[in-house]
Amino acid sequence: MQINKLELSSLSKELRLILAIIKIDNVSDYLKENSELLDDIDWKEFIYLAKHHRVYPIIYEKVSTKGIINIPKVVIDTLNHLYSRNTVNMLTLTAELTTVTQTLKNNNIPSLVLKGPVLADYLYGDVSKRTSKDIDLLVPHYKIEQSEELLYSLGYQLEFHGPRILNDWKVKLHHLSFFHPTKHIQVEIHMNLNPDMGSEPKFKDLWMRKNTSYIADIPIYFLGNEDLFFHLVTHGGAKHAWFRLRWLIDIDKMVTKEFNYTILLNLLNKYEANRSYGQAMILCASLFDTKVKKEFQELISENSDQKKLSQQALYFINRGLIPHSQENSKAFFNEYINYLNTLRTKRQNVLMIMNRMYPSSKDAIALPLPKPLHFLYFPLRPFIWSYRKMKKIQ
Repeated sequence: MQINKLELSSLSKELRLILAIIKIDNVSDYLKENSELLDDIDWKEFIYLAKHHRVYPIIYEKVSTKGIINIPKVVIDTLNHLYSRNTVNMLTLTAELTTVTQTLKNNNIPSLVLKGPVLADYLYGDVSKRTSKDIDLLVPHYKIEQSEELLYSLGYQLEFHGPRILNDWKVKLHHLSFFHPTKHIQVEIHMNLNPDMGSEPKFKDLWMRKNTSYIADIPIYFLGNEDLFFHLVTHGGAKHAWFRLRWLIDIDKMVTKEFNYTILLNLLNKYEANRSYGQAMILCASLFDTKVKKEFQELISENSDQKKLSQQALYFINRGLIPHSQENSKAFFNEYINYLNTLRTKRQNVLMIMNRMYPSSKDAIALPLPKPLHFLYFPLRPFIWSYRKMKKIQ
């Protein structure tokens, strides 16, 4: 089946130039033949988009080695600075990843790396070619609190210190976020792959299918190909409307790997991820000319929500904004809410609403109650939520 690509004429000139640099191997010759792509470029906007989409490592590698003319020296120097700083950051994260995973292992806590330097090495062959701001680790549910104590012992601090009521953090959160005040490194301990799916693979199954990375002095484990692809499609990109091109480049790299298609298709079907999957494939084919293997085409339907979701995501990609940011206009934010409602299935939307009804630590901040009365947070939840919104209490 031939994927019908999206119309890209609405994209800004700066974004179209970025896409050309990323996807074309002989980009220097291509830009000589298509010199209009370099006409009237706002280079400040070009740099902004390269940073926003987290693609400046790839762009710098291309422009510094392919001899592209007509790109101002100040632009190349800026990209070089960003690239060098990212390389140092990724090497620092790699070293810290070794420390944290070894500490967990020494205390009989299995962990799976979700992204970061391991993903950069696996997909790009070099940790410097992908950006990452933190370390993401998935551990079994029953090991969360022990993992938390171990991170404290390493000098990390929990980023949110609100009261825990009715085990709300286990119900409403999919990770705990920690920050090291001297190393300035963030570590997220995940208890779920994606909080909005309703259900997901069990840790023991993920562990059984795991991959092994040797970027550090010790073996570091990460998701197997089928589970990694499932995670990148559902959580890494679709949930955020693919507002960073980096996530789609991950998918473009990922589809070249070897898969057990029976396992992969079962994951996508069982956990209702077909919309996210089809959207990712359509976007990759449209933006990067990704060659979609025959086996991958089975769940792509041009006459479903997949095409609509792809077009909606293109809108967010082109705007160069973070969809869920409170700094955006109300109209823009509402566009994002409409997108999420289309992305989720009816069952997932119902589960999401049920999850919202569960009390949270923020309710306890707004209305402190003694522990014996915590059960009252359930009937009071709608009123406390309304009060928080009215008073703008986050």
